[in-house]
Amino acid sequence: MHERRASPYNGGHAGHVQASSTGVGEARGTRSPFAGGPDACAASVGALACRFAARSCSRRCFRAQRGPAKDGIVIDLRSIKVFLAVADAGGFTLAAKRLEKTQSAVSQAIRQLEEELGVVLINRAARPMSLTPSGQTLRDRGYQLLEEANSLTASIREGADSKTPEIRMAFVDSFAMLGGPRLLKGLLDHAQNLALSSGLTPSLGHALARRELDIIVGNDSFDDVDGLVRFELMREPYVLLVPNLPAYRPDVGLEQLARNFPMIRYDARSFMATQIDRQLHRMNVRSTRRIRVDSTDKLIAMVAGGLGWTSTTPLSLLRARELLPEVTVRPFPGPPFFRHLFMICHQEGLQGLTRSLAVQARALLKEQAIGELSALFPWLRGQLVIADANGQ
Repeated sequence: MHERRASPYNGGHAGHVQASSTGVGEARGTRSPFAGGPDACAASVGALACRFAARSCSRRCFRAQRGPAKDGIVIDLRSIKVFLAVADAGGFTLAAKRLEKTQSAVSQAIRQLEEELGVVLINRAARPMSLTPSGQTLRDRGYQLLEEANSLTASIREGADSKTPEIRMAFVDSFAMLGGPRLLKGLLDHAQNLALSSGLTPSLGHALARRELDIIVGNDSFDDVDGLVRFELMREPYVLLVPNLPAYRPDVGLEQLARNFPMIRYDARSFMATQIDRQLHRMNVRSTRRIRVDSTDKLIAMVAGGLGWTSTTPLSLLRARELLPEVTVRPFPGPPFFRHLFMICHQEGLQGLTRSLAVQARALLKEQAIGELSALFPWLRGQLVIADANGQ
């Protein structure tokens, strides 16, 4: 998940527990208490601990184990398969031959299963061999268990190869036109249906939290929201945008602009509007008149039409390339401040796919946006920075 670092733009003894052959978790390197040997004579039977001499460990432990099995016990399906083979063959020798195992291995698997269940399944004293009532029950249900397990395995494997029914994505306007078509094209192999929309970052975040969206690209990392995975895409500085008119000559400072001309600003719900307002407040600059719009296209069109000035980001300028000859783009006065672009999804959702999309989005921004903007505004070189892999 996203983690605050000094800068993502610088290019730059847990215990192992595994399932034992009986299906019960064991620390790596331990042996089953029924595997034999002087040191393996301790066996857990319900809540009691029994110690036996090495010579009679297996037989006496098994006898002590008889009785109700523990709740939540895990049975190895391979042991059930061996038991069913013995039950069908009517003996250990023929079952071992059919299973291509040694008779000793088959006998040990059956005894292991009996120890796990705490019951006797096969009456070995009878001639011919016969099943106990418990053995009859397991035989009746065993085939159903194996069939359901095989069916579940097939369903899981089939699901791994199938497409997601629908992926719902939403981007901020400044990224939607640039990245939307290319990213969606790559998603056609992963989803049956795709949905793409655009909007303001706060509304995208709320929709993601309500699970109405699967992946968003916005200006806010939503660090205060749990359960999200964040992939930073790029960082860009805010710039000043004024009309190509004599009244907006280069020596007119920010305070004069704010005092003498209307400020064209983003809707108050916009994350960028909040960032710009905070920066102006820190600089003690207050605009006397404001014109509020709800999209970047309208923002740039208003400035190109001579209605006032604004602040936006370089990437946003590519939304209205045809209007750029009508405006002048200047560095924002004072200390620089930046917009960060993030791709975000739910932690338990499409995290792997979103990670891959973030890599594609960074490459797309570097290939299409950075080069064009650096050519248009050479003074921006070095300020438009694509996040590296540590931007997650």
